This record gives sequence, C-alpha cells and structure tokens, in this order.
Amino acid sequence: MTTRTSLLILPFLLAALFCAWPVQPAGAAPKKILIIETQTTEPYVTITAAMLKTLAERYAEGRDIEIDRVSIGQHVGEAGNIWKYHDGAHAAVVYVAGTIAAQAMAPFMRAEPQVPFVFASVTDPVGLGLIGGFGTRPQANVTGVSFPPPVKERLRFIRRVMPNVRTIGLVYGDMPQSNAYRDWLERLLAQDPEFKDLRILFRKVDFVAGDNGTRRMAMRATAFIHELDPQVDLFLAPNDQMGINPAFANMVVKTASKPLVGIIEPDAREGWGATMTYYPSLTGMGRQAGRMITRLLDGEPLAAMPAETPKDVGVAFDWSLVARFGLTVPADLAALSKKTEP
Repeated sequence: MTTRTSLLILPFLLAALFCAWPVQPAGAAPKKILIIETQTTEPYVTITAAMLKTLAERYAEGRDIEIDRVSIGQHVGEAGNIWKYHDGAHAAVVYVAGTIAAQAMAPFMRAEPQVPFVFASVTDPVGLGLIGGFGTRPQANVTGVSFPPPVKERLRFIRRVMPNVRTIGLVYGDMPQSNAYRDWLERLLAQDPEFKDLRILFRKVDFVAGDNGTRRMAMRATAFIHELDPQVDLFLAPNDQMGINPAFANMVVKTASKPLVGIIEPDAREGWGATMTYYPSLTGMGRQAGRMITRLLDGEPLAAMPAETPKDVGVAFDWSLVARFGLTVPADLAALSKKTEP
C-alpha cells in the first residue's frame, strides 16, 4: 500500500518541482541582460562573477537568459555607442558595475524609463542622482548596491588597532567616487565630535583613462606618498580604482614608513601591501545585485526593491606588517579576520 501510494504521488511531486523552476515558454527568446562595467579589473571581476553565479542558480544561459557584457574602459564618452550597438533599449535588465559606468549611463537611465537598471559598486548613488536614498521605495527605474561601508565605521576600525592615530594621509584619484569619499570624510571630521582630534591630509592624482590607467596613477602617486610620510601616522587607501589596483598598495609598502589601511580584502590578506583593511564583501555585493535581477526577471516590479548598502563587511590583516609596525590587534578583530570571502 505504501509503495503504491508513493508511486501515485510521484508524478504530482515531479510536476510541482518542474513548475517551481523558471522555464521560458516554448519558443520564447531568452531575456537579455546587458552588463556594462567600468573596466575589466577588480573589483568588478569578482562582483560581476558573483552576480552571474547567482543568476545561474535559477536561469540557464542561452535558454532562459542571454548575457551581453561590455566594458567602457573608464571612457564615459563610450556610453552612447554601447547603448546603441548593444541595443540597451531592448534589454530585460541593464546591470551597471562601478561609479564611472553608472555616471556614463545615467542619461540613458533617465531617457529609457521602461528599462530596469541595477547597479553595483557605486560609491555615491545618491550624489550621482541615481536614487533618492537607501531603504526607500525607488521613484524611477534604478536600484542596486553601493560599494563602501560607512566611513565612520572604517575610522572606528582604525582607532581600534591604532588608538593614537591623529593624522592620516589620503592620496586619491581625481574620480567621482574618490571626490565623493573625500567629501564624506571632511563632513564627518567637521561635524562629529568623536573624530574632532583627527585630521586628514589629502593629495589628488590626475585621472588616467583606460584599463591600465589606474596602475599608471598609482605610480604617479609615489611622490605624494614620499611627501606625506613624515607628516602622517598612517595612510588610507582611496575609495577608487587606483586604490583597488594592487600596484597602489605595493607602491605604498615599498615607499612609506607608515602602515596602509586597504580598501578590499586582498590588500592585506594576499600581501599586496596593506597592513589591515576594513572591506565590503565583493561576492556578497554581487549576490545582492544578482538577487535583485532575479526578482526582476521573475516579474517583480523594481519599485519593490530599495537600493542597499553592502550587507557583508569583513576585516583582514597582513600579520607580518602588523608585527613590523608593532601593532596590537584586539582579540575580537583577530577572530573576525579569520572569516574569509565565501
């Protein structure tokens, strides 16, 4: 009796499982996802890979979805050609990775309200006019995931490890995301009594376009690191592609006599040159964006998806540099540093 009942139920269970999996109607064309990245480097490589992996858990490429991926190479002027030749107006979703790519595509976001846009790794989407805020209902066709953890938490992390820090050096690239980050830091130091004893010495490196541009910028930053080294207690890696390029941390550790606080996990964990880093999870960021795109492909309205900040934040240390600079890492941060990117 049990066997017969199970056999009778089996077709219904199979049917239920089949219906739960998103399948394109017979003869329907795959839904196009246009991916536009600032450049073919980190952090976009890792973030976009995690986004695509999240989509692959529910959709088959070629059957359910079609991926069209392009980089603007940090050339904002390429946006028009990309939109035209990659037929952005007929995409089911446009995914935009990075501040410069988002800045380039902003006119098309406004001009094509029928196309849903999901961004990732954008430093200041509010300042760029992409969204009105986080956690609130989107008023247009744009949502996504920002890049940096709160600047206040990054400074608090530094003070946990180096409580006597008073002067910080920040050499940054002349890019929208780094300019926005400088503004945030200056406002925080001016308005928050918690940081009234801190000061930051800023130096700006001219922007160099192209996929190798950020490496060239890192080399040009060497003179500023030399200049600031006697004046500061530590260096802060900038919130931009120059700061994320391994060449920057490597240059600082060879040039400076003070620790560097990195911006992404490998800066410290993989020995790029940072002593420590308080970082957003790149894979976590990609998964967040991937879940948004999945919901859109399933038919959920973008208006139901408020923009988000990174949900997963971690810390990492280069223990050889920690020892070189004679730092004492609190036990809870040392324990937290053992948790790596999934």
